Amino acid sequence: MPEVILATQTLEAIDAAIYRDQGRMFRHHLREHILDVDDAYNDEEHDRFRTHLGISMSGRECARELWYQFRWATETVLSGKTLRLFNRGHLEEARFVAMLRTIGCELWREEAPGKQFRVSLYGGHYGSAIDGVVLGIPEMPTVPLLAEFKTHNDKSFKKLAGEKDSSGQILVPAAGVRKAKVEHYAQMQQYIGYYKLEAGLYGAVNKDTDELYFEIVPYDRPTDEGYRERSHRIMWANEAPTRISPNPTFWKCRFCDQRRVCHYDATPAFNCRTCAASRPLDDGTWWCNTHQATLDKKRQLSGCPDWQQHQSFGS
Repeated sequence: MPEVILATQTLEAIDAAIYRDQGRMFRHHLREHILDVDDAYNDEEHDRFRTHLGISMSGRECARELWYQFRWATETVLSGKTLRLFNRGHLEEARFVAMLRTIGCELWREEAPGKQFRVSLYGGHYGSAIDGVVLGIPEMPTVPLLAEFKTHNDKSFKKLAGEKDSSGQILVPAAGVRKAKVEHYAQMQQYIGYYKLEAGLYGAVNKDTDELYFEIVPYDRPTDEGYRERSHRIMWANEAPTRISPNPTFWKCRFCDQRRVCHYDATPAFNCRTCAASRPLDDGTWWCNTHQATLDKKRQLSGCPDWQQHQSFGS
């Protein structure tokens, strides 16, 4: 089996279908599905903190960053530009759905009206919504596949999809999602395993040129299980994992939201999860050892006068 399985037939079919009627059917399907992408206009998407650790983050190299995020160490405030970029990523999902519908594929995004397919593990402490399940791509017409759609800038896209000259000759072969985007690969494998599928379809778009890339990603059980188990260890750890680097100027640390708390002993956000007395329970709740009580999200956010900073912050 080749290391990278390009879905070139799917790409060619989309280009041909949109060219054939000059995009009429594509626009028809886009109008049908644009409002289905509720993350694009959901007011709660960038709430102060997520109740769970997102599977989309699980492929990140630094376990300490994930532990801090799960423990609500830093409240992230995003710039307008970043928020627009996130929003564009959500809107692109509808375009991918419309393109695949245009070539006759079936797509399922909800298990019930208004209820998007969602992976939920460890009592709900760990999970994410999936983009959907697709049936009918030309390469595997009878096999349902996980559908995962991503946007890339030009540099990232070329690393993923490779480069060609003006005549179409390959200058740099496609690296594929496993090598070019480990986070996306880890995310997909856990989704594929959760829904017991054979493989996934990874769709990417170059935000600078609108060039498309499609790849078939077979199920990789060791990767699925490895990242799930790693995430469980991180979330249930009593102490923060070691830093990815002791140097705060290391490039991956410089761009990390947790940098001030991790490297410069900044006081973490005031809430129950940064308190030494709290811990997650298997049923998806949190427990306070001081008050011998379970903590819902509202109570976790408010903290209490008995708050004591967990010793792992800044240590």
